[in-house]
Amino acid sequence: MNSRENARDQTQQEMQMALNYITAELREALYVYDNNCLTTTPQGTAPTASIGATVNYCPGLQNYLPASFTTSTQKPVLAFWKPETIPDSDLAGLGDCSTVTTGKEQECKDLITKRRTYTLVVYLQSTDNSSVPPTWTGKSRIRRYALSKYNYANINELKTFTLSTGYVDPYGTDSTSFQMWPRKTSDGANLQASLPSADGTATLVDFVDAPDATPPATLPSCNAGYIRSPASGTSFFACVRTAVGTTGEIAQTGINQDVVLYLRGNANGKSGVTSNNFRPVLQSQVLMRGVIDKIPQS
Repeated sequence: MNSRENARDQTQQEMQMALNYITAELREALYVYDNNCLTTTPQGTAPTASIGATVNYCPGLQNYLPASFTTSTQKPVLAFWKPETIPDSDLAGLGDCSTVTTGKEQECKDLITKRRTYTLVVYLQSTDNSSVPPTWTGKSRIRRYALSKYNYANINELKTFTLSTGYVDPYGTDSTSFQMWPRKTSDGANLQASLPSADGTATLVDFVDAPDATPPATLPSCNAGYIRSPASGTSFFACVRTAVGTTGEIAQTGINQDVVLYLRGNANGKSGVTSNNFRPVLQSQVLMRGVIDKIPQS
């Protein structure tokens, strides 16, 4: 009995800690993708050299994420851009920028001055447990991925100022935007040379209920102006206040997006628990500090 009670308490605590982690990071977000822009299907009409994009255009973010993120056992649930402040310890090795790759001196000085870049963060739900022996014992788990501009951990690589594979800066003259990333805003050209690597993807929490499990009660619906992400899935999803109209209308700008998160755990698989009888449900609403601005400023 004690092991079952401990497992139930532990599952509740783990779900709360995971939700706290996600909500804390979301508060720093500048732009959150709703499901209409997160899937592989583009929305709206892309720009050409002679005709601009429709205001609701987004190219389908999943098309530009690591290929392993869209499989039968793993799906993106939440994706957003946030500013990443670079610690002094990571910048110390740059010195006065005199030892960086020739031609990168100004880029180095800009980084030292601004001390931040934009990072794309993606939370996924995974049921994959194909390793032998199995690594996980829960029904599913939440994984976190971050695509940073540079590899700050390796000073020799940072000195070359080589962008991380698949990274496209979401600002700049005639570049891209959060909404259209990584497509060029002027003509729709793909600025991403190759897909990012999935390296660095880490599991945040195990023992999340299965994404297709029948919920113990009626799931909450999203309010008007919010879009459910993903469209299917019953144990981990978000209601995202959209920044992009679904048709030709212009969504509001100059506002803070907010997200309602829903998370349901399942203690089945923990010591002493062999049923689906304990499935704690948590919800949280997060208001982002960043103001919607489809083209961020440098």
